[in-house]
Amino acid sequence: MAGPVTILSPFRGIRYQLAGAEDLSDLLAPPYDIISEEMHAELLARHPHSFVRLELPEDGEDRYGQAAAFLSSWLAEGVLTRDPEPAFYLLEQEFQVADRRLRRRGVFGLVRLPGEGENYVLPHEGTLPAPKADRLQLIRACRAMTSPILLMHEDADAALIHLLNEVAGEPDAAAQDSAGVAHRVWVLREEDRKQALCAAVGPGPLFIADGHHRFEAAIAYRNETREANPEAPPEAGFNYALALVTSAKDDGLEIFPTHRLVSCPGENAPEAIKALMREHFEVHEWPLPDPTSLGRQPWLEGTSPDRHVFGAYCGDGSYYVLIARDDILPPPASVVERLDVSVLHRYLVDPMLSGSGPAPDADGRVSHDSQGAALSCPGARLRYVTDEQQAIAAVDRGDYDLSLFLRPTRISDVIAAARAGERMPGKSTYFYPKVPAGIVISDASPEPR
Repeated sequence: MAGPVTILSPFRGIRYQLAGAEDLSDLLAPPYDIISEEMHAELLARHPHSFVRLELPEDGEDRYGQAAAFLSSWLAEGVLTRDPEPAFYLLEQEFQVADRRLRRRGVFGLVRLPGEGENYVLPHEGTLPAPKADRLQLIRACRAMTSPILLMHEDADAALIHLLNEVAGEPDAAAQDSAGVAHRVWVLREEDRKQALCAAVGPGPLFIADGHHRFEAAIAYRNETREANPEAPPEAGFNYALALVTSAKDDGLEIFPTHRLVSCPGENAPEAIKALMREHFEVHEWPLPDPTSLGRQPWLEGTSPDRHVFGAYCGDGSYYVLIARDDILPPPASVVERLDVSVLHRYLVDPMLSGSGPAPDADGRVSHDSQGAALSCPGARLRYVTDEQQAIAAVDRGDYDLSLFLRPTRISDVIAAARAGERMPGKSTYFYPKVPAGIVISDASPEPR
């Protein structure tokens, strides 16, 4: 079945209307999956109407009912109001990455959820049952989508990026978060601009950058709500997902690498780890006088961009460059198999976690480089971090035995994997900055959008 001619629609957004709320800094919240306990408490203390009360309700017997009650009362009190006419909502995020000042723009709209046989919204990651169930219960209780999915449009003719970049003037609302990211919002009500944005996105496809669990929860909610409301019109809110759509050509579309920390208990663990490195990688000592330079990926200096190259830290100032040996790499059969993260997991991380060291030959002997180094790591642990200094500190404290540094996954690889219907390993991408929750909400009831 062919997708609809236009999959993006304007909508009557639900937004904060507090006096003086043009500055939303004390009201917005990060997405639910990056809110720590400490951050949650701090957000709650900032303002009685902090959006964290909806996005991540406090633990309790009926936490989702609590969120729905806050939403209902805030609407009744005028804290939140629904716009009288459909609009798009442009979000600009300005942020710092090392010595670069970047800007990313996207537009909040509703994306029609695909039906059977339609595949115009393409994922690149798998999902887990628990977070998907959590988001589904929140949508059920609130009958609204509280935070958006981040979607990319390939934008071959650059029509979308042009439309987003031509919006100027003073924003309708603004905020600055604790990470120093500036958020600015414009409400786009002009009919010709709305039509142009719909045409620029057209039938898609759109590629999920962030929000895979929210997308699958929205599909599940759509299916059950449609079954319960067979007479609902096609324009019913539950048929759509709230999304921030951005152009893949945006220079501010930034992916951070997600580094790996591995703990491998056992008396011979340090030697076995290094032996496993030598089994599959060229291992080079790496003099790094200034660890703060790790964010600039110095382990890539002088290496071919076609090689799989990683940085490693084993403590005591022991830095290494790991280059995957060509003779152990099979011809890649898929997009995902060609990724750095796939190679790193296949030949180093996964063997450590499974407790299996270098494989013996037919006579039961281990290769010379790894003699006596077969891993035995019951209780091995893996942790993901985006901050290089945090990774080094964790090894220095003895919390982990090894930190592994990766370069970021490319936007083109994300799109290629999604288009091929493949799933990347977990934590292959970390799009930055995250899209805050609370800028705009979409109604997900059987009523028209």
